[in-house]
Amino acid sequence: MRRVLIVLLLLSLYGCGKVPPTTRVSYWVEAVRAPDARLRKKAAFTLGNLGTTDPTVVSALRKALTDGDAAVRSEAILALLKCGPAAAEAVPTLIDMRQRDPNPQVRRYAAKAVEKLAN
Repeated sequence: MRRVLIVLLLLSLYGCGKVPPTTRVSYWVEAVRAPDARLRKKAAFTLGNLGTTDPTVVSALRKALTDGDAAVRSEAILALLKCGPAAAEAVPTLIDMRQRDPNPQVRRYAAKAVEKLAN
């Protein structure tokens, strides 16, 4: 009975057959370009957890590697690592980041990512 109530509550909140916007890949792909750095960081994290079934995920994460906020760049690197071999196209950018990024943590993350993704 409790499960039925929960399902009915969710259906009333989101409507039958509708997916909440925050679970859509397109929502998070757009959020990577948001003005708020905290939202961009959360978007990178979420995209990494959504996987690579949508080709726009890796593309959005690659763009996030050039973000002005070091925390967003770090999160984008970690998310690309979660994408595995599908993120191999980001290796040239990560190699450059490993050598030139002004933030030491970003450089460390980039070095680890290159090590894992380049093989």
